[in-house]
Amino acid sequence: MSASMLTNPGLLWFIAGLAMLIAELFAPSLILMFFGLGAWVVVVLYFVFGIELPAQLIVFGASSLLLLVLLRRKMKAVFLGHVTSRQESGKNMEDFYGREARVTISIEPGRPGKVEFNGVAWDAESDDSIDIDARVKILDRNGLRFKVARL
Repeated sequence: MSASMLTNPGLLWFIAGLAMLIAELFAPSLILMFFGLGAWVVVVLYFVFGIELPAQLIVFGASSLLLLVLLRRKMKAVFLGHVTSRQESGKNMEDFYGREARVTISIEPGRPGKVEFNGVAWDAESDDSIDIDARVKILDRNGLRFKVARL
């Protein structure tokens, strides 16, 4: 690379934008990506209109923030999927409490078994021994394991 290429603002903005996009791959916060894209907006405007440094800085800041505000939520859904909040997840748990299930693998105190609830097999624990095919009531849930009691 010649010295004139290294002082070309368009090339420097392009490299800065590329560096931010690459950094986003290693620290997926979905923020650096928008600053990288903002730098590339500056590159386009620099080569099309020849904007000077003060305008470059304003365009970089404005375009980065605008892209961040307008697109981050959509990009987050695309790259990370829908994430259920704790409150939503807790609300869904209310559907389990007090409901009945059927034991499919016997449960002993200190040795979990399995229950079937709504057609799905769940690990289950109890303070009592409970035989296969017994009906139980769901008392609590810890992760993927139910705490149950004999009906």
